[in-house]
Amino acid sequence: MLERMTPLKRETLQTRVHRQLCDLILQGDLVPGETVTVASIAAALDVSPMPVREAISRLMALGALRVVSGRSIGVPRLGVADLTDLWRVRLEVEATAVRWAVAARDYKFVAQLEKMLVAMEDAEAAGMAREFIHTNYIFHFAIYRQAGSPLLHEVISNLWLRINPQFHLLQRSGHYKVSNRQHRILVEAIGSGDPEAAVKALRTDIDGAYNVIKATVVETDVVT
Repeated sequence: MLERMTPLKRETLQTRVHRQLCDLILQGDLVPGETVTVASIAAALDVSPMPVREAISRLMALGALRVVSGRSIGVPRLGVADLTDLWRVRLEVEATAVRWAVAARDYKFVAQLEKMLVAMEDAEAAGMAREFIHTNYIFHFAIYRQAGSPLLHEVISNLWLRINPQFHLLQRSGHYKVSNRQHRILVEAIGSGDPEAAVKALRTDIDGAYNVIKATVVETDVVT
């Protein structure tokens, strides 16, 4: 029995490290082009390098991280093909979650979205990119959790591990303000129980971000 308990404990540690790294990415703390080392992550989490390497391997398999040089890892800069693939899938998968969330809405849920929206508007007005990206993630995933499907939530989480760091590319264009306009419409549609209006606002938000990020990537490719 003790022999079977040991790998379970080790797996639990790996899972915790993986979750922490996912949070780092989803909360906007890693910008495309920035790098961190295995040693620095292990020190921050007070663990050995082994579970960190294993967690990084899992995220690399999802396309969320890549080896930059030597022992440094970072968020990959996505090309147009990858961005387009993510855009198309997000339009369908996240729209489904929004429809289900509208059906399961209640007063408390809508009130929470209102508070998150105010926090996003404050972050945008202050020019705080990381805070906006973090709050944007919390806002969207509050909606996706309300859909009530752990499987759908996991699928969307894996998509966001790849796309969320790219939202840093939106700041220069002032797109955070544009995004918040759609967030406002989305909250109003959810509150009124209008799934089609909510989906339209979500898709407009996804479309807008995709177009700006794609243009930035194309411009960077031309310059380099």
